Amino acid sequence: MKSRNGKILLGLSVAAFLGPFTQTIYTPSLVEVGHYFAVNQFMVNLTISLYTFVLAANQFFIGPLTDTRGRKATLLPGLLIFMVGSLICFLSPNYFLFLFGRAMQAFGITTGSVVAAAVIGDIYAPAERGKAMSVYQTMVFLGPVLGPVIGSLIASYAEWHWAFAVLAAGALFAYFYNHFTLEETLKKDAAPSRITFKTFTGIVKNRAAFSIMLLGFVQFYGYYIYLVFIPGLLDELFTVSLVMKGLFFVPLTAGIVLGSFLGGKIQTFMRHTSILVYSAYGLGLGVAVFWVLLSLHLITIPALIVFLLVYGVLQGISLPSQITSLVNLFTKEKGTVMGIYNFIRFSGAAIGPLLGSFFFGFGGENALYITLTLFLLCGAFVIQRNSRVLQSKLG
Repeated sequence: MKSRNGKILLGLSVAAFLGPFTQTIYTPSLVEVGHYFAVNQFMVNLTISLYTFVLAANQFFIGPLTDTRGRKATLLPGLLIFMVGSLICFLSPNYFLFLFGRAMQAFGITTGSVVAAAVIGDIYAPAERGKAMSVYQTMVFLGPVLGPVIGSLIASYAEWHWAFAVLAAGALFAYFYNHFTLEETLKKDAAPSRITFKTFTGIVKNRAAFSIMLLGFVQFYGYYIYLVFIPGLLDELFTVSLVMKGLFFVPLTAGIVLGSFLGGKIQTFMRHTSILVYSAYGLGLGVAVFWVLLSLHLITIPALIVFLLVYGVLQGISLPSQITSLVNLFTKEKGTVMGIYNFIRFSGAAIGPLLGSFFFGFGGENALYITLTLFLLCGAFVIQRNSRVLQSKLG
């Protein structure tokens, strides 16, 4: 049984990885994309923004579909749609066809993250879900970081178009692997007859679920704040090359991978609520310390590396407990609750760079990191206030 579950988890993790990986694989070649299609920077950036928007909005459609039609029955067509979208991007001779391909990619690969979490909730016992969720979350967070690395290598030895051929090949592999490995895990007697608007409002109005989703929102907001503003901070404080700037994302990613692994282990002897509260306050206080050191001009390269590593570990520890708690709370609507959760945290990722830019323009780094501290501590306070409710529902 463990061997079978492990094979299923591998295939699901690959499918979940493709979503965020596709988001950033061609970002090193954005200038070349603009030149190829003869479009301005806004239109180039739109290819990324449209992908993110469709990826987030489609969660509301894919989540209920997963709970009513089935896990495998939803995942496999999604992978095929993603593959077709990737081939359109690879072969596209004009900008608008390329944009259409990006929308198809996002629409199809939405199934990856939703189905993965739902199936993990189906096949793993509550005591084992945390470890499995940590593997899944690790793959999700590796995606946006490995994307530019692999994309730059592809562009160095071939044209940037070939990144989409690689994505199509990855989708084909994921399709056949899951076709032969994944069994339908949605039991017909456990499936809701239909998902209605009342189902959505019931999930959002649940105090325990709302507190977890708010936490996911502010933590993804914070994660993308650092992804976007680290390069500018490095230019301001130090003299580093473009290659070295990329290496500063390594401790953040390594911390998340390590934290996700630890988060799965910690769940065996610590309550989910305790993990969520402690890690949430740790993130908020950590950013506060970072802001103080920055204000006092005490940030050094080693200190920045250590901070990014610790920040990543704390966020990584929190994520498996967030997802495990949600699928434990809604046993019949696992796909739907994951769709809502993914939409909310992806919204935090999308809003982070925009709202962060507003705060930075208004009050510089002080406004940026003070507001981030307040947001993170607000999320921690809400999860603490609702921890008893959450624990009573989890049992």
